[in-house]
Amino acid sequence: MLESQLIIFDCDGVLVDTEPLTNRVLARCVTKAGWEVDSAYSITHFKGRNLDDILADVETKLGKKLPGLMDEYRRQMYKEIHAFGVPAIDGIHELLDALDAMGDDAPHRCIGTNAPLEKARLTLGGSGLMDRFGHRDGTDRKTMFSAYEVGQWKPEPGLFLHAASQMGHAPESCIVVEDSAAGVIAAVAAGMRVIGLADLTPVDELLKAGATRVVESHRELVAELIES
Repeated sequence: MLESQLIIFDCDGVLVDTEPLTNRVLARCVTKAGWEVDSAYSITHFKGRNLDDILADVETKLGKKLPGLMDEYRRQMYKEIHAFGVPAIDGIHELLDALDAMGDDAPHRCIGTNAPLEKARLTLGGSGLMDRFGHRDGTDRKTMFSAYEVGQWKPEPGLFLHAASQMGHAPESCIVVEDSAAGVIAAVAAGMRVIGLADLTPVDELLKAGATRVVESHRELVAELIES
């Protein structure tokens, strides 16, 4: 399944376990604004979406403008990341090790995230993953791409198309690893195959969104690479 020229990894929920922290903070901020929601609701309804769209939902629900809500969310989120850090998703280092062991036969890899690059660098640096996404030729060319660069957020396909283009690969030769329905929809719209990682998002939701295949752990993919 990992046979491709390029693997595009989502960041939050695929590389680093930020979703519990970020959804806890988001739920707290939305509740303080007047709409009482918990982390479970945030994960189900907000995870993987553009913050502007989430803000529009909250403003519609409450019937008022909340111009400072997302700024406050970002402030609290960065504060908690700095205070507590975020771990790498279980099995991701082993998966990257298995890909490295393929040598020149390994597909290229990069990151495509809805988050600002500042946040991605912060979380990846703390989990030991930042150095795992260098170019195979040893150059310092970019391998991390943010929706903020292209002005399109998942479920729109622009981010993934941009990442593939910058990495020099056609969409049909790419595989995306995603944990949210929005990310799966974006990858499918970009004409790419998708491996859905079912952790906080149910298997059937990822399949309904169009995932080519769903796994419950990176270790399933590691086992396949070792056996191949």
